[in-house]
Amino acid sequence: MKYLLSLLILFCLGCETIIEVDPPEYNSKQVVTSFFSPDSTWSVTLHRSLGATVKRDVTSEYITDASVTIMDGSNMVDILNYQGDGRYVSSTGKLPGNGTMYTLRVDYTGYASIEAVSAAPPPVIISDYSIEFIPRSESDPFSTSRYQLRIAFSDISDMNNYYRVGAYRRIRDRRLGAAESDSVYEPVSFEGLNLGWSCGYSSDQEVVDPIDGIAVLVICDEYVVTDRRFDGEDYSWSGTTFGNVSDQSGRKELRLVLSSLSEEYYRYLYSLERNVSHDPLIEEPFPMYSNVSGGLGIFAGYTNTTLVLPFPDE
Repeated sequence: MKYLLSLLILFCLGCETIIEVDPPEYNSKQVVTSFFSPDSTWSVTLHRSLGATVKRDVTSEYITDASVTIMDGSNMVDILNYQGDGRYVSSTGKLPGNGTMYTLRVDYTGYASIEAVSAAPPPVIISDYSIEFIPRSESDPFSTSRYQLRIAFSDISDMNNYYRVGAYRRIRDRRLGAAESDSVYEPVSFEGLNLGWSCGYSSDQEVVDPIDGIAVLVICDEYVVTDRRFDGEDYSWSGTTFGNVSDQSGRKELRLVLSSLSEEYYRYLYSLERNVSHDPLIEEPFPMYSNVSGGLGIFAGYTNTTLVLPFPDE
């Protein structure tokens, strides 16, 4: 009797009922992607969003026949024309200005109109800069010669400002179809030890802890800072090159770029980095930032200030 009871229990435990549940119907939305600056013409990419269970190539969701306009208040600034791969570009070749609050408007049949607002901040004023050659240490056989860069800049007071700094070297373009003489810019890595700066947008730890002042060695391609500690004051960044910085085009120079970012730009990249780096086993996905009313995505301005720094004599 006990034997039959044990078999019955095992039989019941081995039973399972498969219940198929249809996911709720997904209503797609228009998705906008546009980062604009005064050194490039207007460009916007549009596609329809896909649900998590939808197995379709996103390229089939490009929106090809929308009406895309850029407005400055009630004034028409530009009309963007479709160029393929979901991309709409300026029909006039006009460049955005800095400090102007622009409105993107998209009208597409079957969807409500969507709008987004942003501005490219004023350019950063660089007050001082330097580049210094550091020879390799003779006592360390593994050391290499490096360069130390430093820039100082002025912050605009009484507004939230977001800054990004990076440097680039020219290398040969090895993409398919590129000519022998073609070149592209590649980021240069730095060791940075600067109060308040962080590696990327979503780092929870600043390069230097402002409480105990313990320096943290960080190797990074891009450093980001907000002006909450130095509103309206001068501030600086310095870093020492890490790895190869030789210019394969023969030019002995680095191109340093200090960017002023709109709040929309910063918040979007912050949320994107948080999502890319989150651990799905222990963390919930971080909500993606969007400033698009009636849709999804980002419309955000930024302004670059570029210095071409010749290598000093070794």
